[in-house]
Amino acid sequence: MMEKHLEIAGQDYANAQSFQKRVEALKRMTGEQRLALAFEMWRTACQLTRDGIRAQFPNYSNTQVNQELARRIMIANGADKIISRFDKTNKVM
Repeated sequence: MMEKHLEIAGQDYANAQSFQKRVEALKRMTGEQRLALAFEMWRTACQLTRDGIRAQFPNYSNTQVNQELARRIMIANGADKIISRFDKTNKVM
């Protein structure tokens, strides 16, 4: 029998039951625990991205790696579109 996979928010679950177990575990956590988990996930994602930047640009200093990380975060959140519109309307750059 072929297993169905469920993908939610980029996370692949072997089936809906494994997803439901994760949801139930999160519901049992306090708000503080969920916030701590989210923060740890954020830190892990940033570290993985820094590692990727270092692999892509081995000569970058720590400052340059952090600047590239910040640039990527801003782009992922649409800041490049906001800056682009601002540049066109106000002729700042």
